[in-house]
Amino acid sequence: MAQAAAISPAAEARINSFIARVYLLMFVGLAVTGLIALWVSENLRFQWRLLTNPWLGWGLFILQIIVVVALTARVMSMSSGGGAVLFLLYAALTGLTLSSIFLLYSTEQIYSVFFLTSATFLVTSIVGMVIKKDMTGAGHFLFMLLTGWILAWFASWIFSWFGADLSNVNWALNYIGIAIFVGLTAWDTQQLKKIGEQVGDRPPAALVVVGALKLYLDYINMFLLILRASNR
Repeated sequence: MAQAAAISPAAEARINSFIARVYLLMFVGLAVTGLIALWVSENLRFQWRLLTNPWLGWGLFILQIIVVVALTARVMSMSSGGGAVLFLLYAALTGLTLSSIFLLYSTEQIYSVFFLTSATFLVTSIVGMVIKKDMTGAGHFLFMLLTGWILAWFASWIFSWFGADLSNVNWALNYIGIAIFVGLTAWDTQQLKKIGEQVGDRPPAALVVVGALKLYLDYINMFLLILRASNR
C-alpha cells in the first residue's frame, strides 16, 4: 500500500514544475511591486499627494479592489497571458500604495523586515510542502479567523476614529494577523501541491495565476504586519 500511495517520479516532476511556475510568477509580482515602490519613493511630491489627497489614495485602493476582483472572477476565461498581465498590474498598483512606507519607516528597517519576511515565508512554504497531515480543516479555521480579524480591524478603526484608545488591541490584532498569514502560507502551499498532483503535464495558466496571487497576498500582508510590529 505504501508503494501504491507513493508519488511516481513523473508525477513529482509535474508537481515541482507547476509549483515552480507559481512561485516564479509570484516573485515577478513582488519584484514589480518593489521596483515601483522604490521608484515612487524618490518622488516626494507624489508621495505627499498620496498621503494627503484622500481622493488619490482611495482611488488607488478602489482600483486595486476592482483589478483583484476581476482577476479572481474572470481568470479561468482569460487567455494565458491576460491573467498574468492583470496580476502584474495589480502588483504595480500595490507598489504605488506601498511607496508611502518609505516616509514612515527607515530604509534599513524596511530591508531588514523584507529579509525577515522572506525567511519566514520560505520556511513556512517548506513546511506546507513537506507536512503529511491534511491541513484542510486548519485552512477553513484560518479563513474564518481571517474574516473575524478583518472585521475586528474595521471595528477598531471606527472606534479609533471616534477617539477611543485601542492601541493595545491594535497591537494584539497585528500579531494575530502575522500568525494567520503564516498559517495561510503553509495551507496555500499544501493546496498548490494537491493541485499539482491533479493537473497534467500542461496545467491551465489560470491555476498558476491564482496560486501566485494567493501567495503574493500572503507575503504582502505578512510583510506589512511585521513592518508595523517592528515599531513596537
